[in-house]
Amino acid sequence: MEDVKETLISYLKVHGRRILANLPEGQEVVKIEVRALFRYFKGRGKLMDRVEGFQWRGCKYEDGYVLVPVELIRELLRQ
Repeated sequence: MEDVKETLISYLKVHGRRILANLPEGQEVVKIEVRALFRYFKGRGKLMDRVEGFQWRGCKYEDGYVLVPVELIRELLRQ
């Protein structure tokens, strides 16, 4: 699961500002399609095989999407 976490962090550091800029007021969770993460995946095997059951700091995998709390995106961009 560590490689999925690192993939998500890499994706959010590149796209996080755009995601936040386009959010409706009050939205607390963002859905990111797993296929959007493919180019950032550096782990072994296939991302689709690794993402099943993924959970980390409020993020979770659900039906082809990773659900990410907006506050986590803000925190990652502050680092």
